[in-house]
Amino acid sequence: MSARSDRRTIVCPCHDVTLHDLKVSWERGYTHPETLKRATALFMGPCQGKYCAPALDDFLESVGAAPGAEDSPARPTVRPPLYAVRLGELADPDGESA
Repeated sequence: MSARSDRRTIVCPCHDVTLHDLKVSWERGYTHPETLKRATALFMGPCQGKYCAPALDDFLESVGAAPGAEDSPARPTVRPPLYAVRLGELADPDGESA
């Protein structure tokens, strides 16, 4: 694949991360999925990695760090909210209705 097409290949549609962004981050030393997440914002969008996880797996395989292999790095962690929050609590946190 050419560098031009890498810039057009969207890996994470939530944050517009491209394959080029992944390759540049990898070359800069971000070689673990958790550090790639921090460098590129993968897994941090509203989908929480549902769209970019398969693309990251393909990328890791292409650079020789196949996901699921014994010595391969683990996937980035997903951190759900501590507890459910009702929309009303966000709109009126003090419980004072006007």
